[in-house]
Amino acid sequence: MHFKTKILKNSKKNILEVVSKLDSGEVIGLPTETVYGLAGRCDNKNTIDNIYKIKSRPKNNPLIIHYSNPNDALRDIYADSRAIELAKKFWPGPLSIVAKIKSRSIAREALADLNTVAVRVPSNKIFLDVLNKLKTPLAAPSANRYGKISPTSAKDVYEELNSKISIILDGGPSIIGLESTVIDLTEKDTKILRYGGLNKQEINKIISLDNNKTIKIFISPGLSSSHYQPDTSMRINAIRPRKNEAWLAFGAIPKHYKGIAISLSKKKCLKETAKNLYKMLRYLDKRKCAKIAVQKIPELGLGIAINDRLQKASFKKTNAKKY
Repeated sequence: MHFKTKILKNSKKNILEVVSKLDSGEVIGLPTETVYGLAGRCDNKNTIDNIYKIKSRPKNNPLIIHYSNPNDALRDIYADSRAIELAKKFWPGPLSIVAKIKSRSIAREALADLNTVAVRVPSNKIFLDVLNKLKTPLAAPSANRYGKISPTSAKDVYEELNSKISIILDGGPSIIGLESTVIDLTEKDTKILRYGGLNKQEINKIISLDNNKTIKIFISPGLSSSHYQPDTSMRINAIRPRKNEAWLAFGAIPKHYKGIAISLSKKKCLKETAKNLYKMLRYLDKRKCAKIAVQKIPELGLGIAINDRLQKASFKKTNAKKY
């Protein structure tokens, strides 16, 4: 099905239109604090199938289910003391919890036919407003073609999915700019499956993590080796730009460099870098450069999540080789 895609401003009238379309089974582009999501009712099989189709997403890659409040999210999983403590501390916010599923209302297709589910309570007020009015949890993976750069603005979603969805609700730029951190509570040992907007140090204050556990199947998004990719080849962990490379800097841009260059954060702020990462990768990708070189970013705090995205974004062409 082809649509004349509209970008709608955030207003009471437009929120009601979005809720009505979601309730009828449509898939809509919505803002979250992490990245923009491709949202649809989690209990509607046809809606879930459409999400996978729109994104060209493999059916073995489960979706994160978004709730309006922690109590509802915890009620749909077998929540142990770890889940309760994490929810109390970090929800609403950029944390997704993977646990054994209790609910029977979530479409099996959204779970990739697993007995586990990833749940989250977003902090974005627009998304929460939609959830509260709809009164049904939403499956909402990133609103982009599978494997490509995640969208952090309504314009990004339009460029990715124009004619594939009817509405994109504009909530301004994403505040965090990286997907949620995903944590696995399905077994005794606790593991971060995907680093994201919430860093390891913050989680370690609440529960201890085991980072030696091996995951053999996709029980959450973000586990594939190749993801978040621009069309342009990338060189990561670079010390300096080479001739004819577009330079994605971390800090000041060398005055002598005459090529295309942009800084993720001139002050080397990791929070600013995370917020700018996808936006700037998109910008450089549109410049049709021969290659994008990304300056080395420290592997600490949000830098762990940023480097995770960069390695996966460069995987096919560079095989994550460090320079």
